[in-house]
Amino acid sequence: MSDDARLERVEPAELDLVTADALAEVLSASDVQAGLSLPPRVGGAVLAARRLQFDGRPVDGVWLAWRGERLVGHVDLTLPHQENTSDAQVRGHVHPDVRRRGIGRSLLDVATDVAREAGRTRLYAGAFVPGDGPAALESWGFQVTPGRYAVRRVSLHDVPPGRWEGLVEEAATSAGDYELLRMVGPTPGDRLEEMATLHESINDAPSNDVDEEPARFDAARVRAYDEAMSGRRQTTYRVVARHRTSGDWVGLSLLCVDEFSPTLGIQEDTSVVRAHRGHRLGLLMKAEMLRWISADRPEVDAIDTFNAVTNHHMIAVNERLGARVVAELSGYRRDLAATRPRARARLTGPGGRAEG
Repeated sequence: MSDDARLERVEPAELDLVTADALAEVLSASDVQAGLSLPPRVGGAVLAARRLQFDGRPVDGVWLAWRGERLVGHVDLTLPHQENTSDAQVRGHVHPDVRRRGIGRSLLDVATDVAREAGRTRLYAGAFVPGDGPAALESWGFQVTPGRYAVRRVSLHDVPPGRWEGLVEEAATSAGDYELLRMVGPTPGDRLEEMATLHESINDAPSNDVDEEPARFDAARVRAYDEAMSGRRQTTYRVVARHRTSGDWVGLSLLCVDEFSPTLGIQEDTSVVRAHRGHRLGLLMKAEMLRWISADRPEVDAIDTFNAVTNHHMIAVNERLGARVVAELSGYRRDLAATRPRARARLTGPGGRAEG
């Protein structure tokens, strides 16, 4: 344990906005150090993400590192509860100006102990490349996985007039049997099952994570996702492709705008039901999304999307849209069964009492 830092475990529901603002500053400084061109983090978004994640459940553990009254680091622990229930996931940062003092290792150790006590056998983490993360994770016994993702960015404003309209027209020549619908916010109750089918259709897309069990969607899971995003003040935009003859919903492109920081949108799923592939619906839906957001949300400057490096089809679509690579993320894994517990660092609660 670092000589000049103390660790504190907090429940997500008890994380206050002042602390979340301090955590946002650590995250923003880490983004800058990693060379990521991202808007500054906002405490409200940091707070809501840890309380709600993507399904309304809080993260399973939050540990904060302090030097005096200054927050200098954190680690979050997530224990998947639907799929991949042998796994645990950690995400943490230490402020760049206090790194290499043992703080990150101490945070990792306490989260690892809890994951192991919960019966998890594999611990996953990720790090942007380049940056300090890969070297740190490898020194702590993590091994790089095949899970590698490229982050591509599409500028919405620095494009010729009519760019998105032209791409919509181009793709539509192969999609005469389909029409597009726009949806803002939560899915209507009578459409949840259809939306679940669209979300699940992404599961056979090329992926780097060969050991990962795919997410299984039903109406309840879609509802939980929509409610969580609303609670996080993330506005969801969906472009849905509908087959004219059958009326079936067969394609989806989903984008989120964080109202705490709306200059950068995040592209989530884009998927097409297998029987309806080959009609350029992916390009059609994504180009329509960019046309829509450009007109209705002029404050959104750009859209970021994550692609597995093996997903060549979607990469080609994104490059057709003018996306360029701005970062790369690499996955890491540690086998908990092969590592022995370390001595637990001393934890202090809000009142200074030791917690085991």
